[in-house]
Amino acid sequence: MFRSLISRAAEEHLIDDGRVYCPLRKRDVEFDLCAGCPWTTSIDLKANAPVVRCRPESSPVWVVRPWL
Repeated sequence: MFRSLISRAAEEHLIDDGRVYCPLRKRDVEFDLCAGCPWTTSIDLKANAPVVRCRPESSPVWVVRPWL
C-alpha cells in the first residue's frame, strides 16, 4: 500500500549529441550504455527532444528520514 505512495516516477534525461546524464554513474555517458542498465525504463529517440527514462533503485532523498 505505502510503496505506491513513495514509488518514484521515472526521471527523464535529455540525450545531447549522443550523451546523457547517468544517475547511477553520476556523470555523462554515451546513451547506448542505458540499453543494458537495470534502471532504464525507456529510451525515446523519436521525441522532439530525445530522452532516456530511468528509475533509480534507491529511495529519493526526500523520503529518507535519518532522524527516525
